[in-house]
Amino acid sequence: MEGLLPDAFHSLYIGGGTPSILTTQQLTRLLEAVRHSFPITPDAEVTLEINPGTISEQDGAAWHRLGINRLSMGVQSLDDQLLVRLDRIHSVRDVYRTVEIAQRVGLANLSFDLMFALPGQSLDQWQDSLIRAVDLQPTHISCYELTIEPGTRYGCLYDEGKLEVPSEDLVIEMMEWTQTYLSGRGYVHYEISNYALPGFKSRHNQIYWQNRWYLGLGVAAFSYWGQRRWGNTAHLGQYTQWIANGKLPESSTEVLDVRGQLGETVMLGLRLAEGVSLAELQARFGISVWEIWEEELNVLLRQGLVELVRGRLRLTARGLLLANQVQSAFVGSS
Repeated sequence: MEGLLPDAFHSLYIGGGTPSILTTQQLTRLLEAVRHSFPITPDAEVTLEINPGTISEQDGAAWHRLGINRLSMGVQSLDDQLLVRLDRIHSVRDVYRTVEIAQRVGLANLSFDLMFALPGQSLDQWQDSLIRAVDLQPTHISCYELTIEPGTRYGCLYDEGKLEVPSEDLVIEMMEWTQTYLSGRGYVHYEISNYALPGFKSRHNQIYWQNRWYLGLGVAAFSYWGQRRWGNTAHLGQYTQWIANGKLPESSTEVLDVRGQLGETVMLGLRLAEGVSLAELQARFGISVWEIWEEELNVLLRQGLVELVRGRLRLTARGLLLANQVQSAFVGSS
């Protein structure tokens, strides 16, 4: 089936980076090229990734006319001091102004990215940030724990013992409070880090979590189709040169066997609150999950990290807090 296009794509995501810096003319050309080259459903979710403070009312109105119907905003925090520590160029005021513009021009389907467990962040600060975010009425909220990456400024400070990192107990308290608060405000906790009002789950991200096929276009974009996953070069000059010479801009490629695909599908699917259907997986891949990971599954079940409910394997409340440990059971065994 590799290389075959579906009847139509139901999701188009324009990001990462800051694609909102494109002019209306550039964005128009981009969308026209995509719609001319690929079948896009009339009701497709069309998301544009933006940073607060990078939208004017004229821009927003133009995006709405182009068929963009969802904005994903890198809010990160609604605390100016923490935004400075994160080296973000926007302020809390920029967030409020951006939301006001978006809602006024008809782009009320807003997704916020927020970060918790930041260096020096207290539970009160996180609670205040999240409460203020919900007051702005986004349809979708992603809450990500800060990851300290090697080689970054935070990574170097951490290695030198100069970074005040929240304790594990505090991180768990933040996560548990987040689940309780957002659920009480009508948001469905449908994936480890993601919450949505009914009817507003991210259609695009669910493709990744279900390990479905997708195409990534542009510099440094990744694709997964059939049994193959590949990534485009991250070097703009090389990318444009290869395209000009009629060469595909792929810099890496990987072919997954059926067991590898199954393992990734289980690992990603466990991120979803609904988990994975073992029957559907067997029908899709022709192999039983029990056949490969019987020992690992029995251990996870005994530890109370996963549960089987009506044929679906899913994380328990305890497993949700130890998701990385659970997911690692399906890495390498395949």
